[in-house]
Amino acid sequence: MISSRPPLPRTLILDYYDSYTNNLLTLFTQLYTDAEVLNKVVVIKADKYTWADFQEHVLPQIDCIILSPGPGRPDNPADIGFALDLLRLHPIPILGVCLGHQAIGVAFGGKIVDTPQITHGHVVPVAPVQPSKGLFASSFWHKSSEESDQFDAVVYNSLTVDPASLPDELEVTAWSVASDAFAGRPSTIQGLKHKSHPIWGVQYHPESISSTRGAALLQAFIDQVYLHHERPSSFPTLHTDIISSCAYRVAARAAKLPRSRKASVSGLPTPPITPTGSRAPTPSGTRNASKPSHMAEKRYGEVGRDLKTQEVFEKLVRNPSRKGKEKAIGEVWLDGQTPTRPTTTSLASPSFLITYSLVTRTVTVHRPSSTPATIVLPHDTTFWDWFSHGNDVLISTFGTRSSRANGWRGGWVGWFGYEMKEESLQGYRRRAKDAQHETEVDAAWAWSDKLLERTSKGEWIARGVLRDDAGDNSDIGLEVGSDMIGWLKEQGLNFGLSKSDWEGYLDEIQPILNGACDHTVSASADAFPTFQPSATGEDYRQRIDSCREAIRQGESYELTLTTRFNATTPRVDHYTLYLRLRSFNPAYYSTYINFPCLSTPRGQGMSILSSSPERFLRIDGDRRVEMMPIKGTRARVKPGQCVCVQGRGCEGKAKGSEECLQEGREEDARRGEDLRNDHKERAENLMIVDLIRSDLLSCCIPSTVTVPKLIALESYGVHNLVTTVQGTLAENVGSVEAVKRCFPPGSMTGAPKLRSVQLLDDFEKQQRRGIYSGALGYFSVDGVTDLSVVIRTITVEGNNLSIGAGGAITWLSDRDGEWDEVLTKVKSVVGVLDGVE
Repeated sequence: MISSRPPLPRTLILDYYDSYTNNLLTLFTQLYTDAEVLNKVVVIKADKYTWADFQEHVLPQIDCIILSPGPGRPDNPADIGFALDLLRLHPIPILGVCLGHQAIGVAFGGKIVDTPQITHGHVVPVAPVQPSKGLFASSFWHKSSEESDQFDAVVYNSLTVDPASLPDELEVTAWSVASDAFAGRPSTIQGLKHKSHPIWGVQYHPESISSTRGAALLQAFIDQVYLHHERPSSFPTLHTDIISSCAYRVAARAAKLPRSRKASVSGLPTPPITPTGSRAPTPSGTRNASKPSHMAEKRYGEVGRDLKTQEVFEKLVRNPSRKGKEKAIGEVWLDGQTPTRPTTTSLASPSFLITYSLVTRTVTVHRPSSTPATIVLPHDTTFWDWFSHGNDVLISTFGTRSSRANGWRGGWVGWFGYEMKEESLQGYRRRAKDAQHETEVDAAWAWSDKLLERTSKGEWIARGVLRDDAGDNSDIGLEVGSDMIGWLKEQGLNFGLSKSDWEGYLDEIQPILNGACDHTVSASADAFPTFQPSATGEDYRQRIDSCREAIRQGESYELTLTTRFNATTPRVDHYTLYLRLRSFNPAYYSTYINFPCLSTPRGQGMSILSSSPERFLRIDGDRRVEMMPIKGTRARVKPGQCVCVQGRGCEGKAKGSEECLQEGREEDARRGEDLRNDHKERAENLMIVDLIRSDLLSCCIPSTVTVPKLIALESYGVHNLVTTVQGTLAENVGSVEAVKRCFPPGSMTGAPKLRSVQLLDDFEKQQRRGIYSGALGYFSVDGVTDLSVVIRTITVEGNNLSIGAGGAITWLSDRDGEWDEVLTKVKSVVGVLDGVE
């Protein structure tokens, strides 16, 4: 840190439920240590306080305020709250960003108009006025400048301050650079300052991953705060009352930090709110490293390497006559069928299953040959919290710091449906209870304390979770937050295998891997059932128009609009259908899960046949978190497909010839490059990347949130643009809690997430998405977690099949092109469609 840098003031970021607000913290960590930032910066929802309470209890305890971006209009009281009163009072220095910037204009008499050219998620050049004014005149801005002060910044605004209405009290400090080459983009106001009060604003998003010089802008603001308060040697720490105004706190340390970072103390309140702590502590505050491991494994080396995974799954898990089949509640195959990336496969027969209904707030436990038992959660407890606390107890019981291997080592496997957003999104208004949805399965998690893994190199490994020799689970449930564990124990359920159970499981596996069991593998289904859209093409296009109008009005930057395709057949064999899917559309998160015990309004039995390529969230053994959003899709040229035209390849005259095949390869590569360079598709991806960075900042140490791979082309069943976002999970945040803070997946909502979800509820006519758009995968007993975004997935309920699909709608979306993209995605999974316009 340079010696001339002023001390960090107590900074309150007023958050207008925007999905980018937390990213402002990354600018702070480019200038100050995590410990300083976590002691001095707080993010509080804009409706947390009334104006009277804010003046009395908050203003005396802080040194400056940042008004965040957000949806809506600054001249609408429902969107901006008391910010206009705050600006007119100007008690301390204020920086406005996007919506906050526009509020500055409105507070002093300016008008808000539609921006002449909406370019959400695009990088535009911005030029400070000359001579420079306001924050752009700061020595901290100029210290890092090059020959020109022009810089690149990302914009997300549909509205702008009207230059013609600018009041005398305000002056412009920066403009965007007009561009004839890019859709005739005109110049707009990008920076403002008050002539006599310490108030500054920027229309662009300095916190975006693709904006430049954001830290320099923030340092210029902090320097002005320092001067306003007459150059104190230091600023006080935040008062505990301010910190407690937001219950989500991120510790400044993790179980293991990258070597380049030092652990520190204190915590950061970040939205949204949870009613209780997120991890069940052990006496030492961490998992006990000295206790014996409860995790057993047996490696089989070369044994069984020549066997197909399908064959072993059918012998070990599906075989109805096998020993122990009657003790299983379902079948699980975490497949990972992909020709391009090595993956690990896990085969399991869970022993019991818990499900949750949002409408009745009821948890049900399903066991083989037993009547289901239920419990209604208390009104102040969400399923997320109930499940999170129980899972943390299991991790503190079974997990050890020596168990750093990645992958599923036993524990929970299942999913959170999209509707679980009702309990994860702060500010979301829960829908009225609907009796027809009482039997919906909104979350389903099965417990499996034994599994057979196949590594990416082909070796088989049996894994087991073993309980103590006493065999009564007496060591489980003693920690804080053990309500789930206590209730399940009352139902007579055990966690972990006895030694004899483990040895019996190994006895089952050995002859299968030795090839001693006769078995004829199942053939895949001859064809997929014919799916039909639930909405007509014209209906979907009209919904696209509604999305674009909401974007024009500043309600959202991007909306992931979805629809459903359905099929009905009395003769469906969901397993052979999955075999066809895994060969037709192999994907990194291919998964087969079958729970015959489940009943939904659409039928008895529920199976998930997934070929998802998209990672939602992964937590490894060192508590590193990774998310990989996909935005941007192009159809691929299928092997053997003739795409030749006059003057290219075989010109359609010799399908399958070498020149035909070569043209197919070249055309496939062209489609990928076209996607990579498409401004609209890149903007879609960038908007979700910034959203996901903000999500991770709600559960990770701020300085560790990085983007090692930005908008990269990956090609599986289709071409996709994929970004990797990483961070280190804070010590006080458990794995389920981390998922809750990031749920639902941003790539399936749009941005800002809360407002977009509310809009989509209406545009999709309150239709349930179910498991589609949710998250599927596992929570391992050692804390390792891996969840996919549920896309490219067939859900089977009785004789009814469905598959969801959609796409990100932006202002630049073409209604016909978007509908074609939806059809492309569905066809990549199930082939031919019926009833498509």
